[in-house]
Amino acid sequence: MSGMNSERLSARSKQPGHDRTFVASESNFITAARIVLDPERYVVDDHPRDLTNIFRDASGALGVVPEAGITSRSTGRKLFVEVKKQGPAGNADERACKHHTVQFYKTLHAVYGYNYHPFVTVFCENLSTDRRYTLKATYLFEPNQYFLWVGYDVQALGEYLRGRCTEWLD
Repeated sequence: MSGMNSERLSARSKQPGHDRTFVASESNFITAARIVLDPERYVVDDHPRDLTNIFRDASGALGVVPEAGITSRSTGRKLFVEVKKQGPAGNADERACKHHTVQFYKTLHAVYGYNYHPFVTVFCENLSTDRRYTLKATYLFEPNQYFLWVGYDVQALGEYLRGRCTEWLD
């Protein structure tokens, strides 16, 4: 059987975690969100820590740190955003699914009590254009819980975010 054993994996020059190109997509999102959302109405937080302790047991807590948080200044209601990007191969779309499971919906509902799931995923680059990802997204994610950010179009992102804010936060 020819798979990758630990010795071969360790010998690779490019290890998991070495690719840091996602930082640009995350930064693009924060910048764009702050441009398209009225700062008198909404606060856009970079890597909010609100969810760092949501998974608890007797040994302690674990959690999630999304790329962004959006909070309505008038209602205090929140929306969290995970930004995922990749080239023509990878599994970022599959990793995004963990924030859209039935149990995670229940967990955030228990914390916040909102009538919406306050966690969305923004897909960039190949995840927003390649059929192998875009078709699957329609079957794996609820409508309005994800956005295909094609070409980092700030106007299109603004329409999506303002829609979510109007429907969920205001």
